[in-house]
Amino acid sequence: MEEIVVKDDEQIELSIVDGDLEVHDGAIINVSSKVDKLVINGNLVSKGDIEINGSIEVKEIIHKNGYLDVTGDILAERIRIRNGLRGGSKLIVGGNLTAEETTIDGGLEVEKDFNCPSVEIMGSCTVYGNTDVETYEVNGSAKHELNLNATEVDISGSLRVGEDAIIKEELEVSGSAKIGGTLNCPEVEVGGSFACDNLITNNTDVSGSAKTSTAQVGDELDVSGSYKCEGSIIVSKLSVSGSCKIGDDSKIEKLSVSGSSKSGDNCKFVNIKVSGSLGLGADNIAENIDVSGSCSSVGYLKLSEKLQVSGSLTGDEIEAGEISVSGGLRCEVAKADLINISRNSRVRGKLFGGIVIIGDGARVEDITADKVELGRKVRAGVVEAGTIDADPSAKYTKG
Repeated sequence: MEEIVVKDDEQIELSIVDGDLEVHDGAIINVSSKVDKLVINGNLVSKGDIEINGSIEVKEIIHKNGYLDVTGDILAERIRIRNGLRGGSKLIVGGNLTAEETTIDGGLEVEKDFNCPSVEIMGSCTVYGNTDVETYEVNGSAKHELNLNATEVDISGSLRVGEDAIIKEELEVSGSAKIGGTLNCPEVEVGGSFACDNLITNNTDVSGSAKTSTAQVGDELDVSGSYKCEGSIIVSKLSVSGSCKIGDDSKIEKLSVSGSSKSGDNCKFVNIKVSGSLGLGADNIAENIDVSGSCSSVGYLKLSEKLQVSGSLTGDEIEAGEISVSGGLRCEVAKADLINISRNSRVRGKLFGGIVIIGDGARVEDITADKVELGRKVRAGVVEAGTIDADPSAKYTKG
């Protein structure tokens, strides 16, 4: 097989190479207009800044110490780009890049589509078309204008995808990640901020803030910063260390928020625990709510089990198996099998219950119940009950 050597700064026209093609710094190779692509039956071995005008098909590309700029397509079995003494090597492809294995010490830029099962890039990667890979590792930033399809992705810098990202197994990004369309991936870990239009996942862990339009999470979404979902989120467990805002028709089994939390209308919960403020939209349903701070609801709020607030509770109509308030309660109507108002609390609105217990020094309005207990120095309005157990210092009007 014949080997062709292109010297420094030499310009040559080629249509086929039966053996290896060796190219040196500053050389320019023009693919003959008589062929669709330059076919190299051996390897392309190049060094320095090289320009190839046209498309190439080659077994292996071995390039170091400079930019390799191919204006057309590349079809190769293996690509290896190495940094030399000058460093900063880069592969620039003006068309499609198709290979079985790509290893680049520097950067990669692909104008159209990128297809390669095994990719390892030590620098940055930019693809303006669609990307179809399996194992994808980038130690710098990765930017994809269109879709990204992969099996496993590990990005040490930031990740940007203009449209959808479909990842079969795992996505790990040390910096920020932004997906313009849907992110469908079972396991997601993001070290910085995260945003996508629609999240479909089993587990996602975000160390910064997160934002989605909608989300479907099989197990857990854990956000160390703030989280905002403009539409509905369906998730087993949502944990947020900062503020949290979710849209209408969300379904959450367990919500845990260390800051403020706000939900839209028609949301369904099992358990809510908030250390801060909780704002609930109209017609929300839950089993248990535990708030250390303030809790407010709009319209009708129904709990099958317990509502416990260590702070203030406000709403229109609240119904639960048990209501326990330590602080203040302001609503039109509160109904429960058991209502427990702690000492020195203040209540504005009517209380309806099986058993209503009012702690020492509390101030309440009208009560209707099977049994009412009034502590020391309680002040109440009209009390209607089958049994009233009141401290002598309590003042109320018996209905």
